[in-house]
Amino acid sequence: ESSQAPTRGPRPFGANLFAGTYAAQRENGLNPDYRILPGDRVMVNAWGAVQINDVFAVDTQGNVFLPTVGPIHLAGVRNADLTDTVRAAIRRVYRGDFGVYTNLLTASPVAVFVTGGVPRPGRYAGIPNDSVLFFLDQAGGIDPDAGSYRTVRVIRQGQAVAEMDLYEFLLEGTIATPQFEDGDTILVGRRGPTVEVHRPDATDVLVELDPDAPMTGRQVLAVVSGGARTTAVTLRGMRDGTATARTLTPAALAHTPLHDGDILTFREDVQPDFIVVHLEGEFRGPSALAVRRGARLLDLLNFVPVDPELSRTGAVYIRRDRIAREQRQALQDSLDRLERTTMLALSDTNNEAQIRVREAELVRAFVERARDVEPLGLMVTSSAGRQLNVLLQDGDTVVIPPATNVVHVVGEVRIPHAVMYRPDLNVHEYVAMAGGYSLRANRDRVIIRRANAEIEVGDWNTPIHPGDQVMIPPSVDDKFVQNGIDLAQVVYQIAVAASVVLRPL
Repeated sequence: ESSQAPTRGPRPFGANLFAGTYAAQRENGLNPDYRILPGDRVMVNAWGAVQINDVFAVDTQGNVFLPTVGPIHLAGVRNADLTDTVRAAIRRVYRGDFGVYTNLLTASPVAVFVTGGVPRPGRYAGIPNDSVLFFLDQAGGIDPDAGSYRTVRVIRQGQAVAEMDLYEFLLEGTIATPQFEDGDTILVGRRGPTVEVHRPDATDVLVELDPDAPMTGRQVLAVVSGGARTTAVTLRGMRDGTATARTLTPAALAHTPLHDGDILTFREDVQPDFIVVHLEGEFRGPSALAVRRGARLLDLLNFVPVDPELSRTGAVYIRRDRIAREQRQALQDSLDRLERTTMLALSDTNNEAQIRVREAELVRAFVERARDVEPLGLMVTSSAGRQLNVLLQDGDTVVIPPATNVVHVVGEVRIPHAVMYRPDLNVHEYVAMAGGYSLRANRDRVIIRRANAEIEVGDWNTPIHPGDQVMIPPSVDDKFVQNGIDLAQVVYQIAVAASVVLRPL
């Protein structure tokens, strides 16, 4: 979970840099460039002409004292040079052959102040070789509303010893690595001019501009790319107190001056000459085809090889994402209305009020389950057994159902399963083959999804055909549920859109 406070609208570019990972996975500080400080502990092993095997602490004067050798000044020595420094000091005393091995065990802790544009300014503990990112992460990262990713300074005794632009780290992987001393301050500057960037199929971001460089679109393009398919960029902003909007090519944007608060919208306006259509069901050949824009269903089916003994070419239908989205929105609207009318139901007595409260709890539970239902987006493309030459859209899935003698019985039955088709059976008899009706079943209504995706709401006399799905809906008694009619309509709507029978209460 991010340690940053939530912010409205687009997040700053680089906001995911601080998510508690640096504080949780700190560096040990013992890399080759670490410079030894008083308080550090050093293990020294020597063999041969001299025998040493002990751990020594660097005293306040920056020395370690080795028996028979004397003091060795190590403060400021790089970790990578530690063994050579100790070997040279021992050689000044011993002339024989000997070997030396050293290991820096611990580094002295430091306390660093973090302030400026961070959510939690304060004093934070670390070790000298911890990165700036480690200390910033402890302070909550960069404040998404006020902090700058481009102006971060390390200050020591009133002087800046390091300056860094976090965009350089994010884009190029480079960042200054100063060795911290006790009392250093990390100062995050105030956020500079920013531009809001919207891209197709990508997260919207705020890009902070570098005020020391020309403030043109080139800075934005260096940070976020609109994508290879971007053909136009809309620039909106204020110029001389007047709201303006311009449409530019990406190449022209690179040279266009930008102002604080501008909004850039990258667009892909080119319509491709071909669309991709998927195939599903019983057919031979590839499951995805690229067809020319404007192609129609019958034109496609003429080129799809099928075995007429195995497929039902007269029951072809289409699954379309846009229809699924429309069905989902219609379902959500119906659930909103149902929830609203249930919450606003009036009662004349205390007992009735208690009943309505219980009803509201049950309806709320049903609404929560129903909101997770995903409509199928089925589009019927046949009428009276004749296929219609429907215009295809990009992403369509053309379903060629397999030939089958199976009838699926689902919903409020005791044992939902598939049974063999028999022309002499009615709905009641098919339900009997599925174990019979459940106690909550509506025995007067049946929802049938035909093999070609047509939906028919009928009764027990409605004819059943091979490949049908027989859905027995639940019974909703409006004598006991004040909004029973609305509830029943939602149940039917879910069954039609998603082929799912959802029990309401």
